[in-house]
Amino acid sequence: MVYSFIPSVRELATSDALAKKYGAFYEINEFTSPGVYDNPGEVDRIIKEYKASDTDLSKCTMHGAFLGLDIAAMDSILCNRSRELILRSMEIADKLGIYGVVFHTGLIGTLRDKVYRTNWLNEAVAFYSDLCAKFPSITVFMENSFEQEPDILVMLMERMKGVNNFKICLDYAHAVITPTKPEEWFISLAPYIKHFHLNDNDLKDDLHLEVGTGKIDIKEFLDLVKKYDVKADCLLEVTGLDKAEGSLNYMKSLEAN
Repeated sequence: MVYSFIPSVRELATSDALAKKYGAFYEINEFTSPGVYDNPGEVDRIIKEYKASDTDLSKCTMHGAFLGLDIAAMDSILCNRSRELILRSMEIADKLGIYGVVFHTGLIGTLRDKVYRTNWLNEAVAFYSDLCAKFPSITVFMENSFEQEPDILVMLMERMKGVNNFKICLDYAHAVITPTKPEEWFISLAPYIKHFHLNDNDLKDDLHLEVGTGKIDIKEFLDLVKKYDVKADCLLEVTGLDKAEGSLNYMKSLEAN
């Protein structure tokens, strides 16, 4: 499996060296918070720094804006702002020359109201179909975040079947803290998964621990990837280059045994 990690634009030389050592790539995270988009100069500076990187950005991904966003919000101001920031994330990705951008659904995962879910589904299909058409060379990955089961993502993918650059990012650490068994996520979503997020936790909270230092059965994850023949790369989603290297080393050692 090809792995990526979260680099540091402040430590780009060290990040490049780590990527080269492990044959890994980046998932750029500087553009997740809506606040950064209010400073065009900072956005341009970050883009310039990464474009000077020694790492091949065409094999890298980016996490788009997601904090507090809702593309189906009944509040038109929130809805329009959410869509604007997602569009700007894609524009930044295009400038960087990366191949994929990860977004969250923005759903309240425990809210089962049919009207709420149907409205989100209709709005998401229309919005992301148009977005993918505007950026045909960039894959949009929809990540499970607060969803407690995969059903809404399955419905989304069934309606997006004709959009070749729209796929699923399965965050395995999110999946294991839901009432739904990890294998059920694979059974439902395996045909659509093209990207993973992986870190460790205590099976209760989303702690983003270094891989191998918590209670997630990482071997089970690898076994499920193999069992369902999922061809996808994987972000080891931890903060700090030391934890990134520890996670990379752990995964490489597991695969070697």
